[in-house]
Amino acid sequence: MHWFKILLPYAAGLLLLVALQAKSETVVHEISSLNLKAEAEYIAGNEDKTAVLILHGFLTTNKFHTVTAMAKTLQGEGYTTLTPTLTLNISQRQQSLKCNSIHTHTLEKDVTEITEWIKFLHDKGHKKIVLIGHSSGSQELIEFLNTHKEFPIEAAIFTSLFYFVGSELGTIQSEIDYARQALTNKQDSPHKYSFLFCKSNYYALPESFLSYQKIDRSYTLDSLKNLSIPSYTIMGSADKRYQSVGENWLKDLEKTGTQLIVIDGANHFFSSVHEFDLQDAINKIINNL
Repeated sequence: MHWFKILLPYAAGLLLLVALQAKSETVVHEISSLNLKAEAEYIAGNEDKTAVLILHGFLTTNKFHTVTAMAKTLQGEGYTTLTPTLTLNISQRQQSLKCNSIHTHTLEKDVTEITEWIKFLHDKGHKKIVLIGHSSGSQELIEFLNTHKEFPIEAAIFTSLFYFVGSELGTIQSEIDYARQALTNKQDSPHKYSFLFCKSNYYALPESFLSYQKIDRSYTLDSLKNLSIPSYTIMGSADKRYQSVGENWLKDLEKTGTQLIVIDGANHFFSSVHEFDLQDAINKIINNL
């Protein structure tokens, strides 16, 4: 009897995992306007609970560990999760892209894909939807919310939220000027740029590179300030990106009206024990909506 009591919680957890796997579905969705096929992992939860779309960060996929950790925790709480992989202009993309891959995707195409996945959830009957982004996935979701106000999104949660453009991040103005001139001259060949952690080796078409260049510090803060839904921003105090943008970034975020949560000691990916702090924060937010 003693051993039965000890093993009972593990058995219950195993049964829940089996049940979730039975409801798991890899969805292939035709994005007709882009002539692309996109993929996502869809796991149906309790019908009376919120559906949560979780978007990965820069050049990664829905298999990135920060994303899968968030999804598994929410699934364990009975929430429906949808974790798409942005195609980045590659149908049914399976792998992360390298800096020196040829980048032909644009911010506008990314937002089109997000919109299609929101429609997918609506078609599945989900009326309550929460958005969660990690790193640049947060920026992509903010841009979606900026441009598509027709969807009744309940709330948005942004994790490791920074911005894309600024001399402090390694942005080189002469490269932006070069790309603009190339577009003007209708020279649509790839060129190496500096973009985020890709230093002088981000190999992209001018249109692709330029589409993300509007997301600077002020654009991000203004976009947050203008959101019409509740937003929450979760940051790690030990995120190395503060070395570039300065920790006054947290004060700037707080001034926008987003509800700021700082996890002490956490890095950009909420690794190790801080993974559980992140999950706890997200659960509290969604449970209190």
